[in-house]
Amino acid sequence: MKKTILAIATLAILSIANVNAQRGSYQVPSAPQINNPRLDNKLEELSINHLDNIVKLSRKQENEIKRIENQYDRLLKGRRLSSRDIERLQNEKQKDIWSVLTPAQRERLVAYQHSRKFDRNPYRRG
Repeated sequence: MKKTILAIATLAILSIANVNAQRGSYQVPSAPQINNPRLDNKLEELSINHLDNIVKLSRKQENEIKRIENQYDRLLKGRRLSSRDIERLQNEKQKDIWSVLTPAQRERLVAYQHSRKFDRNPYRRG
């Protein structure tokens, strides 16, 4: 009898916890913004340095990419955009950065991305 009552109480508690977990409101972030400009600049520098390690950017190209990053940061700052608009702006930003690269650098970048294509699963055996 005790086991039956304990099992019923356990199921009741678990079902209530499950219902409450599903009720939580989920809000989609309006834009990938960072409120701290210093942190935003550091993240941009990190991504530019990573790109530089892959394709060997010139100083002029680095400055142009920084200008593009800042331009799109200003476009996104303080605006509430839909996910479709954010995706469109990110695609435009990637196209602008792509236009800064030379054809040889583009080939290096594509080769790097292709080599990393199958390494995205950290739990893969082998």
